[in-house]
Amino acid sequence: MDRERLVKYFDPLPMWYEPLEQQRVDADEYPFFALTQRPMFMYHSWDSQNVWLRQIMAQNYMYMNARKAAEMGIKDFDWIWVESHNGKIRCQVKTMEGTQENTIWTWNAIGKQKGAWGLKENASEATKGFLLNHLISELLPEKAGERRVTNSDPVTGQAAWFDLRVKIWKAAPGETGSWPQFDALKSLPGDERYERPDVLRYDARSHEKN
Repeated sequence: MDRERLVKYFDPLPMWYEPLEQQRVDADEYPFFALTQRPMFMYHSWDSQNVWLRQIMAQNYMYMNARKAAEMGIKDFDWIWVESHNGKIRCQVKTMEGTQENTIWTWNAIGKQKGAWGLKENASEATKGFLLNHLISELLPEKAGERRVTNSDPVTGQAAWFDLRVKIWKAAPGETGSWPQFDALKSLPGDERYERPDVLRYDARSHEKN
């Protein structure tokens, strides 16, 4: 099957085809496209260790079209549920004009598991930040009589991060904080030797930092 898929889509001429995952997902049930990208100032997960960058952004939001949000009774900083055929998440929303009505998107790499990268368990990255990873399946949806195959580009093998379709709805009163949540990561051996200060700052008058 993998060879057949490669032969079918590895065309020497430019071509378009509906993404493989979307061919198997009901567009009426999941009417939104969900995308993830990286902010230039925090491209990698470990950038959350940079004090200055955390002052710029210690939480990501799900961005959606303002008019579409108003139709659904959703406003800035509401909590919403986002669900795909693979799973669901709860996150906080911000509205904007500069995105398609059927598209939502977020900055990735900011949401963290509690205890990750030396951050405290109540850090915004862990309690409000989130990832789309929980929505994206590693395998294509099942098809009768077919072996499960990878949810990736049939030629390059790139994971299908941009083929995701979802549905969204406003969270009920009291449903706040990012979800899912997991137990905090255990400290690595030797971490107890390093005190984590409540205030981090760089002193421009010297090379010392605290």
